[in-house]
Amino acid sequence: MNKTININLANVFFHIDEDAFIKLDRYLKTIESYLAKEESKDEILQDIEARIAELFTESMVHEKQVINLSQVNQMVAIMGEPEAYKIDDEDDSTSTSSKFRPSKKLYRDIERNYIGGVSAGLNHYLGLNLLVIRFIWVFSALFSFGATVAIYAILWAVIPAARTTSQKLDMQGEPVNLTNIERKVKESYSKFADKVGDIDYDKYGQQTKSGVTKFFDGLGEVLRALGVFISKFLGIILLIISGTVLIGSMIFLFSFGTISIFELGDFNQMELFSLGIPYWIQVVLFFLVGAIPFFYLLVLSLKLLFSNLKSIGKLTHITLIGIWILCVIVITTLSIKRELEVSFDADVVEVNSLALDSGDTLKINMNANLLYDDNFKQSRQQKIVNDDSDSSKLYSSNVYVNFRTSNDEELKIRVTKKSYGSSERKARERASLIDYDYEMDNSILKLDNYFLTKPEFKKQNLKVEVTVYIPENQVIYLDKNLMDFSRVRNFKRSDYNTYLGYDQNTWKPMDSIIKIDSLSIQN
Repeated sequence: MNKTININLANVFFHIDEDAFIKLDRYLKTIESYLAKEESKDEILQDIEARIAELFTESMVHEKQVINLSQVNQMVAIMGEPEAYKIDDEDDSTSTSSKFRPSKKLYRDIERNYIGGVSAGLNHYLGLNLLVIRFIWVFSALFSFGATVAIYAILWAVIPAARTTSQKLDMQGEPVNLTNIERKVKESYSKFADKVGDIDYDKYGQQTKSGVTKFFDGLGEVLRALGVFISKFLGIILLIISGTVLIGSMIFLFSFGTISIFELGDFNQMELFSLGIPYWIQVVLFFLVGAIPFFYLLVLSLKLLFSNLKSIGKLTHITLIGIWILCVIVITTLSIKRELEVSFDADVVEVNSLALDSGDTLKINMNANLLYDDNFKQSRQQKIVNDDSDSSKLYSSNVYVNFRTSNDEELKIRVTKKSYGSSERKARERASLIDYDYEMDNSILKLDNYFLTKPEFKKQNLKVEVTVYIPENQVIYLDKNLMDFSRVRNFKRSDYNTYLGYDQNTWKPMDSIIKIDSLSIQN
């Protein structure tokens, strides 16, 4: 049964058996004797103990495991024999342990950091040029809409910083052995000694700060660097957005404005131009309202990118803001006025009885005027046309047809003309000026699929509803071109272009009614 000893290596406690302890103690004392004349002896020994503690921790299965002689031998095989120091002074190339080249580990290099050391760490890990890596970060940030910044922040939080000598060697892919630890510590010590030699101790003594103050000063520097990076990144994004919008606005101004001024096109069908003023003026108003805020956004982006950028001047600020407010007031006023013009609705109803010879089949179809349009589809679109007398008219096919059964033996037609206006009286006047027609020709009812009115009533959402009241004892034939205009689907698709009769409170094909009657007679 072996005796166990508790030891402390780099502030980590281990249980080690006696044989292993004897060899470890001899190992460390031999190294210490070789380093007796080194100025950085203490720092080297601390890093060596930290590395040994790391290797012991990696080899343990559980926390209470006792370190044995085999684990100490494995440690020595990785770290190298103490004699490597003596030999290393004469010739570094003779160290057998230096032949071992472990794989690199990813750390943040905080000695070459610009913000968090992520790029410098990737430089060691991937072997890419540091400037190339940083250029990739900046370039990808321009097209990732903030995703690159988030990825960098995550890497900054997840990747540990290389603070100890062992971590720095792992980051560079060098074996963490006695030779490299000694060399690394000597390099750091030499750099530190050079800096110390240049210090004005009297001045330094006056500027010495507490550890807490230094921590917050360092944190402030990091936050300032992060702020600079974010501001530059945001400036580039805003520059792209504002520049694109302003260029698009200029194209909009010159294309639509030119077309409108020289009357090269008609914008009547475009909902955007509905303020009741000349279209080129509307184009200028919309351009100024949209372009001025993005101009300020462009100025902001340039100030974020170039801190020494001069201001555009107080007078320019006042002029631009005044123009923008004036344009907003004009557009708002005209929009409200436009909405008030359609705030009331009114109907004008006409009901007429139509003569139909007894026994005749009533045929109903939609009648189009090819002078205006050859499309039989119902639509809310409007356009300006010229009638037979070459007068301008507003044309619309916003017509709906409904079918009802009559409560008497008469064929009736009800035409409802609907319009909107700033008052009920004006809405009714506009509705009464709608010109809709139909005719009865040899038992054929022809309903116009359009109506005409004054051109100035455009954008008033005018419409016509036609309701045909059909006697129950009447045989009807509906043309298929009625389907698209029927708001209430009284009939199935198969009922069109078919002779229909009224039976049991519904319209049915005459063939089915005759078959039912024949069966009832036979029974």
